[in-house]
Amino acid sequence: MAPPAATSPFSGHNLPEDQDVIRNKTTAPDFALLDETGTTRTLAGLRQGRPLLLLFLRFADCPTTRRDLLAYANVWGRVRSLGAEMAAVTVEPPDAHRRLKERLELPFPLLSDEGFAVSEQYGVYRSDEVDEGPQPHGEPAVYVIDADGEVAYGQVLSGPKGIANPAEVAMVLLYMRDHGGKYW
Repeated sequence: MAPPAATSPFSGHNLPEDQDVIRNKTTAPDFALLDETGTTRTLAGLRQGRPLLLLFLRFADCPTTRRDLLAYANVWGRVRSLGAEMAAVTVEPPDAHRRLKERLELPFPLLSDEGFAVSEQYGVYRSDEVDEGPQPHGEPAVYVIDADGEVAYGQVLSGPKGIANPAEVAMVLLYMRDHGGKYW
């Protein structure tokens, strides 16, 4: 009797079969995205040789997104004191991000990935909720990229349940601060 056919660990999720979640110790995919002011931001420009906390969120009108943005805004000073930068990504255009940033008084840049291309490079799940929010949009994910541009921590969710607790991510950044901005 033949063994059962192998199936992808991503079967049943909205991640294409040929797309994978990026792994720790791999180089983070580079990008150039517009922020809420229309300024182009790159991965290297955001990092500037420091760790970067990169949040991928659903869309501006999503309550989970607003909750997560406020939670991370509350620890932004701590993240900076640990020598790291922070940015958040959604599929919405810069003007929607400008309004959201003003409304929530966010201290970090909001980046526009309108084509979902960068989100896909980072293995963000494409939401199957086609009747809600801009299309396509992704599910929450968080990455910590070290001073050398390698992924040190990643959490990709397959549903809108929120992202890693800021205290959990702060522990990773604390370790990295004590080890020259690197985790490995």
